[in-house]
Amino acid sequence: MTNTANKPTVLIVGAGLRGLMLGALLEKSGVPYTIFERATTVKHLGSAMSIGPTLLPIFQQMGIYDDILVAGKYMTHVETFNEALDTVRKNDYRPIEEFTGYGHYIIARPVYYDIILKLVPAHKIHFGKRVLSVTEKDDKVTVHLSTGESHEGDIVVGADGAYSAIRERLYEQLKGKGELPEEDMEDLPFSCYCLIGQTKVLDPEEFPIVKEPICQFRGIMGTEKPFTWGVMTTSQNTICWSNIQYLQQSTSKAAMAKKKMQDNETTEWGSDPAQAMCDETRDFPVQLDDGKKRTMGDLYDLTPKELISKVALEEKVFKTWYHGRIVLMGDACHKLNPSGGH
Repeated sequence: MTNTANKPTVLIVGAGLRGLMLGALLEKSGVPYTIFERATTVKHLGSAMSIGPTLLPIFQQMGIYDDILVAGKYMTHVETFNEALDTVRKNDYRPIEEFTGYGHYIIARPVYYDIILKLVPAHKIHFGKRVLSVTEKDDKVTVHLSTGESHEGDIVVGADGAYSAIRERLYEQLKGKGELPEEDMEDLPFSCYCLIGQTKVLDPEEFPIVKEPICQFRGIMGTEKPFTWGVMTTSQNTICWSNIQYLQQSTSKAAMAKKKMQDNETTEWGSDPAQAMCDETRDFPVQLDDGKKRTMGDLYDLTPKELISKVALEEKVFKTWYHGRIVLMGDACHKLNPSGGH
């Protein structure tokens, strides 16, 4: 048994990929921790992720390298097309593999999440626990939850996403002391929307692209339209897809909410915006190697509606990542556009 007497107790807020990764690493190190998640259940949303030399060595240390390789689909190229479906360029990732010794794999985000989730004992994740406040006293820090509970530890880690409650609480404290940098007071900006999803399991005879042993990663650039879209095949015989809309100018959710209130429009963020973007982009062409004239609408129709989501792709690196016994990680302190990849 690992001796935890002299090890700090870590309170992790957020059971997303970053929070789970940290929990898994602490579990392996024998450091006591608890994870609090405001959602009541896991939502299997998202498209696919590219995993390569930046992460695979860590997964070897964590003992899930083989699991990732089995669940992922080996990728050698990313092919870009114009809207007429003519190849514009083909990026070859094999030289990176030769240099590092690690390949690139495409894995469906929900599958990846489940692999990480298995590394964290279920009793250490508490769902439906929204943080109301954080207090520090006598070399300890306490999180106070909406359920009326309070939990004490040595360190609080805010891994709760772009609109982090922990960051908000931390910044409120620093702002009250006059210690928060001006740039950290600004709204979180974005200039892109992204529609994402994953089809149901497809029949390889009807969709031969999923039979290819190597992942078919294909992106299409819109002609005279502010969109790019693409597909990625998975080992589960599904197609993960995304559709990115580029806005004419940067905005923020706060600015949008203010404008909608002025226009007497709803500010609710639900399934309607995703459906509207699906309707707008249904006719965008894709190449699926079956000899048929396919569009993104075909993929939308093959995707369970509850697995389609529309998200804003915020971009901001905050200056303040920690203070006292509170530290931020992941999107809570550096929210980057996923197009940046590795």
